[in-house]
Amino acid sequence: MRVEMTKTKRTLCLIALMLTNLAVMNDLVIIPIISSFYQNFGDHMGLVNYIVSGPALIIVFTSLLASWLCRKLDKKVVLIAGALFFTVGAVFGAIVENSYYIAFMRTLVGIGAGFEQVVAVALIADVYEDENERAKMTGYYNATMSFVGIAYSYLAGVLANSGVWQNAFKCYWAAIPMLVFIFLFVPSVKPGERATAADESGKKEKEALGFRFWVLEGSWLVANILFGSTVLYYVSVYIAENALGDAAFSGTATSVKQIVGFVLCLFFGAIYSKLKRHTITVSYIIAAVTLVMMVVSPSKFGAVVIATICGCCYKLVFSYMYAHGFTLVPPSRIDDSVAITTAVYGIGTFFSTYFATWIMGLMHTDRVTETWVVSAVLFGVLAVIEIVMTVSEKKQAA
Repeated sequence: MRVEMTKTKRTLCLIALMLTNLAVMNDLVIIPIISSFYQNFGDHMGLVNYIVSGPALIIVFTSLLASWLCRKLDKKVVLIAGALFFTVGAVFGAIVENSYYIAFMRTLVGIGAGFEQVVAVALIADVYEDENERAKMTGYYNATMSFVGIAYSYLAGVLANSGVWQNAFKCYWAAIPMLVFIFLFVPSVKPGERATAADESGKKEKEALGFRFWVLEGSWLVANILFGSTVLYYVSVYIAENALGDAAFSGTATSVKQIVGFVLCLFFGAIYSKLKRHTITVSYIIAAVTLVMMVVSPSKFGAVVIATICGCCYKLVFSYMYAHGFTLVPPSRIDDSVAITTAVYGIGTFFSTYFATWIMGLMHTDRVTETWVVSAVLFGVLAVIEIVMTVSEKKQAA
């Protein structure tokens, strides 16, 4: 549906939706203090693992729940509920130094993050119906995601270095203005406004998402696993394995990737308007080539520049999935498509580390670097699948 708003109100609404990334990127506050969790709660290793990665699994389920709630309730109500869950779980996440308490609060964080990401992206589709305009706004949303990630990583590290690891949680105080902006500036979007297929008796039927959508989601699942098991989480390992630098150099490489990714997302709308359907195919091809380059010739240049190029391909694929995915499904299923895309993102991210160690076992190596060749080959396969689907669609259109 089209949400009619003045330019000023639309701008304020967009700011509120951008602020939901404070919930989406919550894990980056935890990363600098993970070692503190293991040191302080070493007797409950399973619980600590849940504190670290549990919210990613929670998001899988709450993203699907958010889609169902949006069909029953006002989207603004669902967004406010998610913001409340996140704010309570994050702001008060470590006021009690108890692993069970922190695990419970991290569960609330996961619930809130799942709600925020799905509803925010769905509202962008409601507010911006033009495909190119929507792609531009989706790029801005993901650019804000990168910016929040940079800010969270830096501030959490600085606060934790004060000697009290709980201080890192002060980053989450930013959730309070997020909640205020959502309450004041996000418009009410009631359910049931989008057209659905109906039979002669007036009974609504659920329209199919379509074969093309499910192929794209399968590609998205594999891509998340491949990116996660290489340049997203393992650049520091790559640097250490190949004696390219210390932890400070790893931090620099990661920062460069985040900053360039932020800038790239700002221009995603322009990139998408030119490449359209081919955006994801080009991204997969570049990812495959850059991974091979890093394996064949490890260097500091590769760790910073080539890894950044590969990492930016992930930013393009991420933005593409939300911008283009809307165009593949009936209007009545847009909320569902956002929820499924978010759930697949969570599943792929969670299993990416397991994939890395599994491939190492298959190749009988204790190094991650060599396994990137497998990932490069699989990226090539994904590119071929996209090319085949594009050719098939053109033939059907003709």
